[in-house]
Amino acid sequence: MTSYILRRLVLGAVVLWLVSVVTFFLIHLAPGGPSSAVSFERTAEEREALLKQFGLDEPVVVRYGKWLLSAVQGDLGVSYNQGLPVALLLKQRLPNTLTLGLAALVTATVLGILLGTVAAVNRNGWLDHVVSTITTLGMSIPGFWLGIVAIILFAVELRWLPASGIVSSGKAGDLVDRLKHLAMPAGVLAFTLMPNVVRVTRSALLEVSRADFVRTARGKGLAPGTVLFKHAFKNALVPVLAVLGLVTTALFSGSVVIESVFGWPGLGRLAIEAANGRDYPVILGATLLAGLVVVVVNLLVDLLYAAVDPRIRHE
Repeated sequence: MTSYILRRLVLGAVVLWLVSVVTFFLIHLAPGGPSSAVSFERTAEEREALLKQFGLDEPVVVRYGKWLLSAVQGDLGVSYNQGLPVALLLKQRLPNTLTLGLAALVTATVLGILLGTVAAVNRNGWLDHVVSTITTLGMSIPGFWLGIVAIILFAVELRWLPASGIVSSGKAGDLVDRLKHLAMPAGVLAFTLMPNVVRVTRSALLEVSRADFVRTARGKGLAPGTVLFKHAFKNALVPVLAVLGLVTTALFSGSVVIESVFGWPGLGRLAIEAANGRDYPVILGATLLAGLVVVVVNLLVDLLYAAVDPRIRHE
């Protein structure tokens, strides 16, 4: 197990390095490149001073080498637009994205496993068709459209929930108010993530239900609920855990849209603001941080395999 963890850590480091290389050089291949970000409405002397300050007067390979050396030490550069360290900006926004992502992931996982189980138990029945319809809607409806509809319905028409933001003015310590602000973005994001969990749970349970040990349990006269939860469900969790790693990747891409729609001050919204303002150090830092979270989550999911199913060994 130790050697497996070390191999995965090394592989994760390589993946992050490749992400940094691709992102860094794609940024410099963009029209105008980072140099254009400091060239608007400035005199020639000001542009030259800023290019020298940010190291943009050096060859791109040299700039990447210096950036990588600083990044390894935790220094991701300085924001062109805000003049603040990128690491500080990411530190301020990361808790908000993690809160939104964790709430959406837990909701999608719980509801996905529940609906997938209901669909498997009632295979080809009306409940199975209802769950199939819900998953199809979740996969086909764009998150931004669903978010707008939710705002119109729950914030404008019914006035049950706030339309945007993370907390109301003057209620920074009000937990209920924060939960109200979290409900819509987390719910919409969870609805877009849930279909994958539902489909994998249903397929895994149907496959396990045909296994010999499940048929033996039924032959012994055990109650259907006992067969389902004590014998079949645990063995069906392995593919469900696998899809959670993929869902986490989709979580970050989906949060960019959801945070923009609901004005949620997280990493996704920060990345959009940085892209609109050509704040390339922030774009690079946000991309690298998202990659780090995905690598760590996938490593944890792999390690959970052995805990769920002792037959799995990573060596």
